Amino acid sequence: MRYGYSDGIDLDRAKHVDRWVSYGKNLAEGKPSKVAVPSKTHWEAGDPEGTKLTDGIIGPPYAGGIGPRYALCWDKGDDPVIEVDLEQTLRCGAFRIHLSAGWPWWNAMKGQVKDRVQVLTSPDGRTFESPAFFVLNLRWKDIPANHMLPDDETATGFAYDLVPEEPVEARYVCFRIEAERTLTVSEVQVLDWIRCEPFDLRIALADTLIPNSLTILRREKAVRSLVEATRDSAMVFRDEDLWHDCRRARSQQNY
Repeated sequence: MRYGYSDGIDLDRAKHVDRWVSYGKNLAEGKPSKVAVPSKTHWEAGDPEGTKLTDGIIGPPYAGGIGPRYALCWDKGDDPVIEVDLEQTLRCGAFRIHLSAGWPWWNAMKGQVKDRVQVLTSPDGRTFESPAFFVLNLRWKDIPANHMLPDDETATGFAYDLVPEEPVEARYVCFRIEAERTLTVSEVQVLDWIRCEPFDLRIALADTLIPNSLTILRREKAVRSLVEATRDSAMVFRDEDLWHDCRRARSQQNY
């Protein structure tokens, strides 16, 4: 067997390797927040107590339905600014926002999201600097191996990550939103870090599979279980080698 493309042309490109993401402490959880534009109340949205955005609960991965009930909601042109007070200057290594919608239900996996979200940070609440904008349209390479999309593989409600090149010292963190539809936000987060490590689901081909101690132990366990299960009942074996192993084990009374 020869690996490569059928036309024999090697593009000399690096293999894509998935990543496994880990999240640090949410520095914004339970901290006070305020919005420059009050939330609408469409579909039971709203936050009269002013606690939803930092309560540590992220809304559903789908737009519509009961999702707005757990979020704040704004219409196109409202352009809200969410400000979180961390109550002390902290080292902020990453930012997150869960963005969804009332309507339309744009799918980030198809590049449909037209909204914009910018992060601004400040040590004193007067002078703000912006690390960057969130990337709100996704590709499969952007989805970590340990993140499960809904069954229809859409992202109409998604918790977006923003990791600046260097951590930022800040007490006040603002999320400036430019809404191009009726959108919802269920949670904003400020984390001390987000880390990604390479993760590859390696699959061994049949002709290269070499039994190791783990596979041998698993087979022995399977044999032991089958011997016990077939002491008093007939059983059909689809694996002839396994059938012989069971007969041999029973005859030797090893189990």
